[in-house]
Amino acid sequence: MGSLAEMALEHARLRLKGKVKQPKPRASQVAAPGKPAQLKSLEVVITGPINHLMFLEGRNWAVDMVASLRAAPADVVIERLIGATSGRPGSYAAGIQSVINELRGTGSA
Repeated sequence: MGSLAEMALEHARLRLKGKVKQPKPRASQVAAPGKPAQLKSLEVVITGPINHLMFLEGRNWAVDMVASLRAAPADVVIERLIGATSGRPGSYAAGIQSVINELRGTGSA
């Protein structure tokens, strides 16, 4: 029998006898202020050649994200989209960037 099963069996036996162990109260732990978190870059980094198919995929994903976050303020949506570009291929990020530009009202590609 596993240790978890043994603990459950022991707990059940104690409950039947009316001797349930009360859990020890945990001391509240307050996180000590450390060094501040690094701010993420608010720019989309696009590297390499642009593959049109990946550009369209990134754009479609970004449009779906904007539709799902339509109740959120535009600044929050833009911040989420920028965060989503990290680690993505350049073409995909370029598609997301095109949606960000439209949200900002610049309209530039």
